[in-house]
Amino acid sequence: MILDAGNLADYLRDLAIAPSEGAVAVRPLGGGVSGTVLLAEWEEGGVVVKQTHERMRVAAEWEFDRRRVFVERDCLELLARIAPGVAPRVVFSDAERFAFGMTIAPPGGVVWAESLRAGETRPRATAAAAELLARLQAATAGDGAVAEQFGDLMPLVEGRVDPFHRTVARARPELTEAIGREVRRLLSVRSVLSHGDFSPKNVIAYPDRVLMLDCETAHWGDPSFDVAFMLMHLLLDGSRPGRAHAPAAADAACFWQTYRAAGGLADDERAVVAELGCLLLARVCGKSPLPTLVEGEHRAAVERYGARLLLDGALDDVGAALALAPDHLDHMEPDDPDHDR
Repeated sequence: MILDAGNLADYLRDLAIAPSEGAVAVRPLGGGVSGTVLLAEWEEGGVVVKQTHERMRVAAEWEFDRRRVFVERDCLELLARIAPGVAPRVVFSDAERFAFGMTIAPPGGVVWAESLRAGETRPRATAAAAELLARLQAATAGDGAVAEQFGDLMPLVEGRVDPFHRTVARARPELTEAIGREVRRLLSVRSVLSHGDFSPKNVIAYPDRVLMLDCETAHWGDPSFDVAFMLMHLLLDGSRPGRAHAPAAADAACFWQTYRAAGGLADDERAVVAELGCLLLARVCGKSPLPTLVEGEHRAAVERYGARLLLDGALDDVGAALALAPDHLDHMEPDDPDHDR
């Protein structure tokens, strides 16, 4: 059964989640490329329902085990125990249909990525997200029970390494050795719970805090990955030809500095830089390229920057790596005179 706006109300009534009588309003939410996300609301309550699909909604062939929905469910339940209030709470789970329900995000917040796409930084969100990541890493580091529960590398391999790193290696064979080295390192470092998709599109920013979403790629892994993933998005989510990139680079540097000051555990800076390079390349020639990266010089500039971070073994300072971003990206010329319309 594929859940949709037409059948969700009856489905929730059958589960005794929604009231048997009265209107239930259903509308789709932006679920990215992973599956179906629906919001159901009634007079005295509501729920967000997520159901995964086997094939990701991208142009390239990308299959991802549907069991990832239960990885997300388990991660949300863990977060509710160790850091209440930082993520939605699980309401129900349906193993047969690869679905679960969660609480609705409180009003008053905005999806952080929307601000970045408009060219606006949110310093409070940047700092709050950095502190939250450091807090969660510290809370799970060395925890044997968490390591066992999230020990399956399926989310990392099928959700990140195969569609990102290995796809880039096929597209850029001259980088195969360096990417392979980074993949081996990434798969071998296992010390904290990694969210796996920690990015502004999965963070709702409030005036005094942030709410974290979409942890279906959570796994027991490397603390550097979530840092590099967030830095990549902070650099690229608002990237446009002709737009100055110094504010984005400064925002990324602020995230890194705040994260380290808060006790973040990604202390191998060369690992962060190399992984950032891989992820920049992946958002150009991986299986899920960022839609804001248009063809031509814009794409090529991001590729050059990513390749430099990956290949320059002497570049072992995250701040220095981020400071290079404007030099690489600010010289892009618009490929289309109407690109900002």
